[in-house]
Amino acid sequence: MSRINKIPYLVVLVLASLACGLISNPLNDAQNLASTAEALATSQPLTTLQAMASSMPLSTLEALPSSIPAFAQYLNPTGTPVKQWNNIPIMPQATAGQEFDKNTYSFKASGVTATDVQTFYSDQLKNLGWTSSFSAQGGTTSGGMLYTKGSNTVTIVVTTVDPDVVVILVYQ
Repeated sequence: MSRINKIPYLVVLVLASLACGLISNPLNDAQNLASTAEALATSQPLTTLQAMASSMPLSTLEALPSSIPAFAQYLNPTGTPVKQWNNIPIMPQATAGQEFDKNTYSFKASGVTATDVQTFYSDQLKNLGWTSSFSAQGGTTSGGMLYTKGSNTVTIVVTTVDPDVVVILVYQ
């Protein structure tokens, strides 16, 4: 057999060896991982595992979900809307408004679209010296905007909750 004919056989042999190594190494790794996991599980006494589960008071576990504000409350503001909030104008079409904390205010507006809200805030905030950092329009039903002025930021989220448009302002 000539030297040139031996090269393809050598290449096939090397590739077959590499393929066998690639197949057997993951199997060995999986066996090693299973052995390690088994060793860890058996080395930890059952009483320690039970103590870890019971060391957190039930009242803490119950309080965790309630510490996160329910976003749905922002979609149903109640009360009389203000004309301005943190020097941010509120649309005259607002029919209800509510401050949820010092950084969050939402209001409902009737007879307007999300596009109307975005146009209103684009004009009003620009006149007040705010700079648009981000704007995403979701057609006539939703959108989001971000404005900055100095170290202050206001995020405006607009969504439609039939038949009204709800605007959520987050001021930082």
